[in-house]
Amino acid sequence: MSGAPGSESSKPIWRRWIRDHRQPVSAAAAAAVAAGLHAFISEFDERSRSDARRPVPAGAGLILFYRAMPGELSLDGLADSVGWQRFAVTRTPPDGPLTLHPAIGAMEQHRYGFAQPIAEAFELQPRHISLALVPGVAFDRRGTRLGHGAGYYDELLARLPADCPRIGVAPDELIFDRLPAAPHDVPMTHLATPDGVVALAPGSN
Repeated sequence: MSGAPGSESSKPIWRRWIRDHRQPVSAAAAAAVAAGLHAFISEFDERSRSDARRPVPAGAGLILFYRAMPGELSLDGLADSVGWQRFAVTRTPPDGPLTLHPAIGAMEQHRYGFAQPIAEAFELQPRHISLALVPGVAFDRRGTRLGHGAGYYDELLARLPADCPRIGVAPDELIFDRLPAAPHDVPMTHLATPDGVVALAPGSN
């Protein structure tokens, strides 16, 4: 998108500008992202099965997933094709950090309009996650993620296994050359757009 703020601009300025300029994500773009992620997950699973040096904790192998807010890129088509039982989603508790739960089971509507597990849902642990699909307001090509400002997701990402790939998911127009970053930001290892899933160079941000 042309006319974007400079990298020296604050995160709130970027969020306001993107909110004012972003367009709805097309069904074709969402389908292309889902197809690219499906292929990536298949390759990731194959590598994991063949890598005897990478111990997998009991119960691990789940994929961190998100239920889209209105206007966000939805990955429900990916879950339909891979199988919802493979995914874990977050719940925002009344206080404290995000909790993790199976993507199957009873859901309720979050105040921001997306589905989340009910309070009684079985709770998973970060060690159960082998791959993370991460939403964001925007990302940059160094792996910086611009979130909504509450810090919930960065705190959760910091608790995941150190070798867990973190894939930022966004349409092409929400990938920028450089976004403002803070010391607590957890960088992405990959970006998923309609053009496919691209690995980012370690330490590129």
